[in-house]
Amino acid sequence: MARAQQYIDDQMSSGHGIPVDQSHEYPDPELSQLQSSTFREDALNEARAEFTAQSTEQRRHKRRKSGDESDILNLDLGFESDSDPDYREFDKGILKMQRDVRLARNMDSDDESLADDSQVNTRTNAKSIRGSRGAHGGRVARRGGIRGPRKAAEPTGDIKLRLSQANQAFLNGRYEEARDIASEIIRINAETYEAWNLLASTFKELQDPNKALMALMVAATMRPKHPGPWFNCAYFALNETGGHRSEYLISAQYSCSQIIKANSMNLEARRLKASIMVERGNLGLAIAEYKFILRHTPLDTKIIQKLAAIYVDQGDVELAKKLYNTAIVKLKDAESSIQETFGWTDAYAYIELYGILQQYKNGIQALKSVARWLLGRDAEQYWNNIMADDSEWDEDDSRRAECIDFTAGKYPKDSYGLGLPIEFRVKLGLYRMALGHYEEALVSDDTGRGLAEDYPHLFEEVADSLSHNKLWSDALRFYRPLLGNAGPSGASLQLKVGKCWLGEGDNKEAEICFQAAVQLDEDNIPARMELARLYERLNEKEQAFIYVNEIMALRRDRQDVLDELSNITPPSITTTKAVSNSKHTLPTIARKPQSRYRPHKLADPSERRKEEAARAEQLQSQLSVMRSKLKPMREGEVEATNIWMEAARDLIDDFRGFKTFYPWDKYVKFLGYTRGDRMQAETVLETDLTEMADRLSKNLGADADSKTTSRAAGIPADYRGIPFGTWLDIFLEYAICLAKEGKAKEAYEICEAAKDAIVFYHSREDMFLIHICWGTCALLCNDEEMCVTVARYFMREYQFTTDSYRMYAAIARLCQSPVSWYCSGPTQKYMLRQVKAMDFSLVDANRRQKNFSEKAAYSTQDKDGRILINDDMDIALLMLYGHILYSGASYIYALNYFLRAYALDPDNPVINMNIGLCYVHHALKRQADNRQFLILQGMAFLFDYYDTRKKSSVLEERQEAHYNIARVYHMLGISHLAITYYLRVLDELKDHHSSREDLVIDTAHNLKIICMITGNKKLAHSITKRWLVI
Repeated sequence: MARAQQYIDDQMSSGHGIPVDQSHEYPDPELSQLQSSTFREDALNEARAEFTAQSTEQRRHKRRKSGDESDILNLDLGFESDSDPDYREFDKGILKMQRDVRLARNMDSDDESLADDSQVNTRTNAKSIRGSRGAHGGRVARRGGIRGPRKAAEPTGDIKLRLSQANQAFLNGRYEEARDIASEIIRINAETYEAWNLLASTFKELQDPNKALMALMVAATMRPKHPGPWFNCAYFALNETGGHRSEYLISAQYSCSQIIKANSMNLEARRLKASIMVERGNLGLAIAEYKFILRHTPLDTKIIQKLAAIYVDQGDVELAKKLYNTAIVKLKDAESSIQETFGWTDAYAYIELYGILQQYKNGIQALKSVARWLLGRDAEQYWNNIMADDSEWDEDDSRRAECIDFTAGKYPKDSYGLGLPIEFRVKLGLYRMALGHYEEALVSDDTGRGLAEDYPHLFEEVADSLSHNKLWSDALRFYRPLLGNAGPSGASLQLKVGKCWLGEGDNKEAEICFQAAVQLDEDNIPARMELARLYERLNEKEQAFIYVNEIMALRRDRQDVLDELSNITPPSITTTKAVSNSKHTLPTIARKPQSRYRPHKLADPSERRKEEAARAEQLQSQLSVMRSKLKPMREGEVEATNIWMEAARDLIDDFRGFKTFYPWDKYVKFLGYTRGDRMQAETVLETDLTEMADRLSKNLGADADSKTTSRAAGIPADYRGIPFGTWLDIFLEYAICLAKEGKAKEAYEICEAAKDAIVFYHSREDMFLIHICWGTCALLCNDEEMCVTVARYFMREYQFTTDSYRMYAAIARLCQSPVSWYCSGPTQKYMLRQVKAMDFSLVDANRRQKNFSEKAAYSTQDKDGRILINDDMDIALLMLYGHILYSGASYIYALNYFLRAYALDPDNPVINMNIGLCYVHHALKRQADNRQFLILQGMAFLFDYYDTRKKSSVLEERQEAHYNIARVYHMLGISHLAITYYLRVLDELKDHHSSREDLVIDTAHNLKIICMITGNKKLAHSITKRWLVI
């Protein structure tokens, strides 16, 4: 700029430039002022030079005063270590700081030359500053680069080492150690994202959800623009906080708000936030979120349904109806598939709104219109003009033919009549009944017969409506089919049937129903009230008075329960809401539990002996009952089972109340009874066996007293004269009985009580039986989590035992639930540790040091304390871990373990089949590199499996081979090859009878599907008639 200005001045002075008065540019105001001013030109420059000299001298004085020894530039860093990454990082920081200091001092020294600047340079600098403004007059930033938070520094070597140690400790189940290491990493560098996540995982495993959520939220703040960590926080707050979920809803809402703050178009976060707001009661804010989502996805019927539900809760049913009307209009105009966007469930919710508004006539018209649209007959709008009857939905065309516009055969028959789902037919009849059109409402009555087991709620709804309209006989026709499978609602159903019989005038049948309701529900007040009224009308005053007294007593007891509940501080917000919202149902009367027997320690010895004798007599009677009912109980008799369980419960409560069996430190072995407990423990219940022993001892000349004395001198082997083995049988059989009744929690408590008793805890055989029973209870209750926990016990206690791994697979297979726990993260890590423990003793010392970080962690001990050393590979373990990976769609990783098992047993057909399926399934994934090669590789192993299986002499194994090959071809879309092998499954039955593992039904079903897809309906019908009709 200075050179340009000098060039212009030279041109103007030489006469070659444009004169000032002839220029079209505005004159320089500074130049004009300087030329016309009488002020001395060098005065300002002299003042600046003086000020600069003074400030420079002051800075130099400060530097000299501080001394050269303390100068940062003279700092001696000492010996530089190449092996210490922290030292190198520190060294770089010091050198950078020294460069900055030198640069600052050079700038100070440059200030001394400011006094020599000319006036032209001053004007040039001023112009350059004015010229550095942006297009809109704002200043341009002097420093370039991307604004925002700096990128996180790469973790140092020390941090990475600590992270590795923490992860290893977490995988090994040492959660406290992992927590401590992660906390130390955070102390060193609080910006280590991985450390916060690991800390959250350890807190989760240590059952501390509050701290786990806090750690997750701190980790999420380090990556505020990434939605994944915030979603983890929200889902943890909603799903992992147990009974305190309501207290963490605000945390989940905050996490969703952070996602929306980073990306306002994240609709999934808005969905989650809206649902949380609904749960918190902020319906207005939830409506705003749902409306925002609908503006971007106007055909999302799930959002429409949720928004309509909020409107209904607020009482704005008309808005909900308007919302559905708008959506239906848009859906009809859209070219998307109706079945995928708007289905019968959405239509039912829409029709239900008319019932809430009591707009039954409009509801009938809307029901017909929507159903007609869903069935593909939206063009038949003339049915909207026929409101007097529902002939459009009759089974036959007899009444439909009366309509002039109707053309038979234009649309399929199943788009009329029974094409309307049963729920809509019921709703249509209910709306007709509300309008008083009873004959039209009952036209399709016969179509509902035989469906009571599938649609009991619909039958009861129709019957309630008929009863409300005093159509007693018609109501009874719908009530009767429900009585056989009433279930928990049997008492209320009997009450309704009794009222119908009263309406019909049949007092005898009404009395039977009311008494049945009382038997099903001993606390049923309405049924007693009806019986009292009935007996009063029949002039049976005494019987009526009995029921009145029972009603008054029940109400007093119920009031006492409510008073007790009002005096109890609710443990959580959720419990408080549950109690306050129970408007229609009152809590059942709390029966006084049987108090556990606890002897008075300070009573007189004679009094204690009397109490013990009385207690022993009671338990003796229960023991006799339990023995008499043991065989019928095991045979499954219900009444005998209930009596046996009641007697067993008394005995178990007495055993659990004996504190000697449950000390604070359960690792202390049982050494005998204390002096204070000896009286209770040695009170014999088996008097019959004692008398028999006395008689036998007299006949055989044995000295029973000496045997008793010698036995008492050692450690006791019984309690109340019953051996500990018998006590264990009582515990386990009682737990199984509870599990059969669906009382999983009580069954687990009994098993845990048996496990914690020191007389069983130190016995390996007893613990084996307890956990076998525990697993049985889990299977009976279909509890996959508990099944996996029990199976892990056997793998831990009986490590390197093939049967323990087979038991895990068998239990997971028998439990009728998804495979979520079978292939969960903790289970997968545990199994990987089992594989590492197996491999540890099979490699040399060099490979151990290279691949195994903790030698002691991969060994185990037997019951005598000796270290167990594995000497071979376990195929069952390798296949089990491979199946877990396979279930999680990790096919490549599963192949590693399947191929290890293949190397040990290459002729095993199951191993070949799993390897082949791994290759084929991986070929169907999007990330597959060479699909054809993977499929060929998989088919090679599958045909090795097939060649082995088809030679089997067992029919089921040959069928299995044909079916699996056909199923693979079917999955790959090669139907003509699949048909060949499907037919071989059917051909196997020519000379054999069907078995319980027959695959014929599955094969015929798949063949039928292939025929239907290819359009061969005739052949599909033939296959169905030949193989699928029972």
